[in-house]
Amino acid sequence: MTTDTPADVRVTQAWSRIVEWLAEYAQPSYAALRPGACEDEITAAEEALGVSVPEELKALWRLSAGEDGVAGSGLMLGAWALMPLDAVIEVHRTRMRLQDGMDDTADEDALALWKPSWIPFCSFDPDDTDDGLYVDGVTGEVAQWTRFGECEREYASLPAYLELMAVSLEAPLTAAGPEKPGMVGGALVWGPPRDEEREDRWRRHLGEAPPRHPAKTLGAIRGALPGEAGEEFDERRDALDLADPEAVAAFLDHWWERAVRAQKELEDDVAAALGGNIMARPGHELAPEYEATLPPAIRHLPPSLHDISAALRHESVRARFSQDLMDSIPPHYPALLLRWWDIARLMADPRGDRAVRAVVNGRRTAG
Repeated sequence: MTTDTPADVRVTQAWSRIVEWLAEYAQPSYAALRPGACEDEITAAEEALGVSVPEELKALWRLSAGEDGVAGSGLMLGAWALMPLDAVIEVHRTRMRLQDGMDDTADEDALALWKPSWIPFCSFDPDDTDDGLYVDGVTGEVAQWTRFGECEREYASLPAYLELMAVSLEAPLTAAGPEKPGMVGGALVWGPPRDEEREDRWRRHLGEAPPRHPAKTLGAIRGALPGEAGEEFDERRDALDLADPEAVAAFLDHWWERAVRAQKELEDDVAAALGGNIMARPGHELAPEYEATLPPAIRHLPPSLHDISAALRHESVRARFSQDLMDSIPPHYPALLLRWWDIARLMADPRGDRAVRAVVNGRRTAG
């Protein structure tokens, strides 16, 4: 993938999408992010490292200067933790001390344990920094280091890594590789986790839609309320003095909050229902017991297999769609088809198109 967009701008755009997703779906992980670093803090870190930090990494630090970790895992793609700046400096210094002992070798490059231009930014977790990811300040590539001194290229660039993470969250059925987005106690955990205790609690994220809040109008609020609450709303609305702006505003605020709670409860019920064996034929009417659980806005026919296949356009992506249908037996057709319809619409945007195809094809180093 080639682009004329500067690397630091791509980082800002991708990270903004990631943070927006965390705020919507994984509040504990969102809360674990540290604030962005100011220019003085970044300059001090650069001086402590003794090398120039790539602009794309500075852009990331300006937005989030590390995380505190949650649910025993980092939130970055691959289950890495975003390192605080003090940890970045400490790891770089420690690795450079190891390298200094190798400087009298005949071939420094062949036995390089660490180079000054390698800037770490992710580690196994915030407290375990023996393994992680670094950005090569010379090539821009992202590579993994281990406690045994091994280094292996993983991604073409930091923007490519973050864009892959963003699209894996936004279109989770296309997530390439072994790492899938999921939840433990509401926190983002890439998995399945290796330890049995967390694996039992881990639930893969399948792109469930966030609650759709009603507009703050009388009609929209009334439509979102269940039966008994709706009847109470009608009585109080009829008694409301519409000539009193403050009374009307207070009425709207109170009932809008109740409507939002009602929709959230309905969405939770739908999510629980999708965890069961609910069958619906694609392109046909939904089963009455399933349709009754859906918010009015999505009580419609799921798109047909032909509609989605035609909209995906690319053979490799259509093949992945077909494989997902085969792997989902019995398939939860409403959720699966609506998710792939979202993916098809994402691919209508050129940047989203490239990102989705890169994920589906498993090109982890595409950049």
